[in-house]
Amino acid sequence: MKKIAFIFLIIFISTKIQAQQNLFNIPSGDITPKGKFFYQHQINTYHNKFESKGHFVYGLGKGWDVGANLVGTGAYFNPEWKAIYNSDFSEVKALSPTLMATLQKQFSIHEKWAVNIGTQSGVNLTAHSEKVQPAYFHYGLVSYQVKPGRKVLVGPYVTNNQYVGRGNTVGIQMGYEWKVTDKFYLMGDFISGNNESAVLVPGIMYNVSNRVQLCLGYMLPNPNTPKNQAVVFEFNWYGWNYKGH
Repeated sequence: MKKIAFIFLIIFISTKIQAQQNLFNIPSGDITPKGKFFYQHQINTYHNKFESKGHFVYGLGKGWDVGANLVGTGAYFNPEWKAIYNSDFSEVKALSPTLMATLQKQFSIHEKWAVNIGTQSGVNLTAHSEKVQPAYFHYGLVSYQVKPGRKVLVGPYVTNNQYVGRGNTVGIQMGYEWKVTDKFYLMGDFISGNNESAVLVPGIMYNVSNRVQLCLGYMLPNPNTPKNQAVVFEFNWYGWNYKGH
């Protein structure tokens, strides 16, 4: 409880900044408009496997949105094909796949600043009821818009080993989104620590249309983490004209 209270204390300072709803691995600080939806699908390709995760969000209005994430799906293709699956917490690896409910609230303070408080909470999917474990990722993000299309974000996170595997469960996440042209953006994010989610992903984003974005990045794991390097592909689909609202 002290850790969660610390998050609320740090981040009680923040406006709406529009762009995409997630960067590669951290929330973007944006809120889905009331009655609209956003869907993001990400695939990480390693030398011996690919990982997939889907992220659906629905806007509730007044700075709130809710959604669902399915993370940890995928398959090994070397040395043989088999689905990614782990319900054995004794291995101290992240449990997978995991279904998470999401909830996020944004507070507005000034036209250049935004603060978001959010959670992703759920359980691993397994046929063995005795192996069901809670998983969560709570976070706070402070966003600063340098100018339209250019912003930076930073904030704390609190998670558990069921979600991120062996390693730290408290850390910092940071990100940026930097408009180069109307079509192209530089973007990237970073999660501190030595758990399975602790990585740096720099990349680019391309606006295919007013409702679709494609992103490409390269995952660089932090030192002493169990992750390998990977190519990251991302697809973003908006249920509204995100440039026109």
